[in-house]
Amino acid sequence: MTPSALMRSALIPLLAIFAVTAAEAQQSRPSQAVCERAKLPGRGYIECLEKASRDTDRTMNEALARARAVIESHAELAAVQRTRWKTALDEAQGVFLRFRGLECQNVAPYEGAKGIGTFEERLACLVDKNIARARDLEARYGR
Repeated sequence: MTPSALMRSALIPLLAIFAVTAAEAQQSRPSQAVCERAKLPGRGYIECLEKASRDTDRTMNEALARARAVIESHAELAAVQRTRWKTALDEAQGVFLRFRGLECQNVAPYEGAKGIGTFEERLACLVDKNIARARDLEARYGR
């Protein structure tokens, strides 16, 4: 088998995985589980998303605080190493927040069923990103 044929044969299953993952992601958005649009007509849905955005932001910040505490508990590291680790984590969080802002403010509004300017897509994006970041921090640093 030629290298290009081998590459193509490896690429097809990979593309299939991405297609399945993308389909699952659309069906399992955390914001949809938190605020079911069908059960919350009109303003109730937006209010639910606003509250979920605040709540998940708080949860994410609590997970970050726990991660910082875990880092601080590593007595085997010199104080300067713990400080560098926490600083790096804080820098990564800053990059995440900038990414979340761009993604949710500038990209997500285009993705809604109603087209450009969908405020609810922005809120749902914030909820989804906050939950994902909190889960990531918890998986890496514990609850």
